[in-house]
Amino acid sequence: MAPLLIFAFLSFLSITRAEDRAHGLANQSPMAISPDAYSFFHPNALQPSAANPCVSSSCSTMPLAATVKSTPAQQSAPTRSRGLGAGGIAGISLSFLFVCLVGMGVYYVSIKRRANLERAANPEQQAKV
Repeated sequence: MAPLLIFAFLSFLSITRAEDRAHGLANQSPMAISPDAYSFFHPNALQPSAANPCVSSSCSTMPLAATVKSTPAQQSAPTRSRGLGAGGIAGISLSFLFVCLVGMGVYYVSIKRRANLERAANPEQQAKV
């Protein structure tokens, strides 16, 4: 009963302390950001000055990372996924459950056997029962 009262008292204190200040994104003070950060989060805010900045034939319309070509050795390598799937996770869980149940069974048998041996060694206790 005492731990429940302590928990209730501490919960009440934390709730009353949290009510003095406003929460949420609407109550946060605004923060100044740099122009680079603004252009990163708002890519359509600044339009390019030229109509077509890529007029030469060597210019690619795709980003540089998308135009990198792979080698033939990378293309021919087989892709194997060695990850743990749903069956593996279920197998681990069921194995753990099985080991726990076997351990509980062994513990029960050993306690029962010990009690039977103590009862057989003490004949006076048998007569009372």
